[in-house]
Amino acid sequence: MTDDGGSGGGGRGAWGRAPARLSELLGLIEAALLDERDRSAFLDETTRRLGASLHHGRTARALVELVIPKLADASVLVLPTSGRRTHWHRAGPGDARSAGEVAVEALERIPKVADALYGLQPRPAVTRPKEMAGLDDVLPGELVHSEEALVVQLAAGGVPAGALIMLRGPERARFEDADIELAHKFAERAGLALATAALYSQQAHTIAVLQASMAPEPLPVADGLWLGAAYRPAAEALRISGDYYHVAPCPAGGVTFFFGDVSGKGAEAAVLAGHVRQSMRTLAMVKRGPDPLGDLQLLNDLVLSAGRRFTTLVTGSARPCDDGSVKVEIASGGHLSPLVLRGDGKVEEIVCEGMLVGAVPDPSFGCREFRLAPGELMLLYSDGLTEARGGMSGREIYGDERLVDALAGCVGMQAASVAERLELLTTEWLAGRPHDDISLLTLQAPPRRGSPPHRRPEGPGGSASAGERESTGEPGRTGEPGSP
Repeated sequence: MTDDGGSGGGGRGAWGRAPARLSELLGLIEAALLDERDRSAFLDETTRRLGASLHHGRTARALVELVIPKLADASVLVLPTSGRRTHWHRAGPGDARSAGEVAVEALERIPKVADALYGLQPRPAVTRPKEMAGLDDVLPGELVHSEEALVVQLAAGGVPAGALIMLRGPERARFEDADIELAHKFAERAGLALATAALYSQQAHTIAVLQASMAPEPLPVADGLWLGAAYRPAAEALRISGDYYHVAPCPAGGVTFFFGDVSGKGAEAAVLAGHVRQSMRTLAMVKRGPDPLGDLQLLNDLVLSAGRRFTTLVTGSARPCDDGSVKVEIASGGHLSPLVLRGDGKVEEIVCEGMLVGAVPDPSFGCREFRLAPGELMLLYSDGLTEARGGMSGREIYGDERLVDALAGCVGMQAASVAERLELLTTEWLAGRPHDDISLLTLQAPPRRGSPPHRRPEGPGGSASAGERESTGEPGRTGEPGSP
């Protein structure tokens, strides 16, 4: 009976301890769940913050800040090498932030950092900060003598995006397996975000270079001439266009010019427009004087060899005369006829027939000569202006008649102001709708000093405001292209 009682007492003791063990086990499970929830929240926040920007610098700064204090007391991001030096970003300890450059040679002396930079270290590696003594200017001085550092490779699709160095102070525990695993998951997200931002930055730089090379150059200042221009590409986000123009001063006085429109729009049209523009500029440099017809013949062969696209083009010269007028000579390769705003407010079409440039091997081009009296103006424009769709329905084209009326309403205005006004009227007509490339070029014989200003006639072009009734005896406003 005693043994049974003892045995029974022992059983009751084991059963008595069971709830305590169960409670302990449940506590461990709850702690593990809370820890996992915390890690998941950290990774979600990483995805959210790193996905919020495509700016490479901002992404790099956010990356080094995210790991503090969850994984480290300080962190350093070293970007991929692109020469003898590369950039780095640092966050911590505390609120400290800094960035700079470091010699690639110094990085290559530290095997684990070099392996992470060159994509040879897929898993995070623990190292001692003392082994990175060559990075004294990169690592925070107060943590150089800490126990451990974690070097993490950042990559996307096998392409290195950088190396992340995480450091902890002496009061914190060393990196455990769970920390290393979390750092690895963080690196997967961070590498993708950093690589995406780097690609976007490269593309943005490429687009900026293309924009700079394809955008029209500022108009020159030419004695005896006033010039104006407007330029609105179809792909406004890229600011590249199939329209092109160029005006250059002549050593003997006056200017040479060309104005054209490549078929289609977007990047492909812009590339051919760039080729044509550079070719025309080269022809102007190697020839002794203007030769519009000869230029069109040579250009036709070039465009034919370039592919399936063609271009319209009008090229010519404008030379001031002693009586204040301007002698204009043009040759046309299928482009819209220039419009001339005469002194009495009437608009005249200067018909100059010619075939498209690059359409057939042996084209016929037209040539025309005319004069601009003092105050009169010539307008060259692309079909994107007259074909702009807008109005009440959003489908009606702007048309030739509206353009003529608008130009007639610009009598008495200077060349730069005319281009600006015509662009404004077209923009109002479009009301934000998509459009083709739109370009304008105006060339004017300055009015004689002391001549009475013209009043703009009432009509569809609008009446003149007080600010628009400019004195025709004074030079153009400061900052207007082509104003003397």
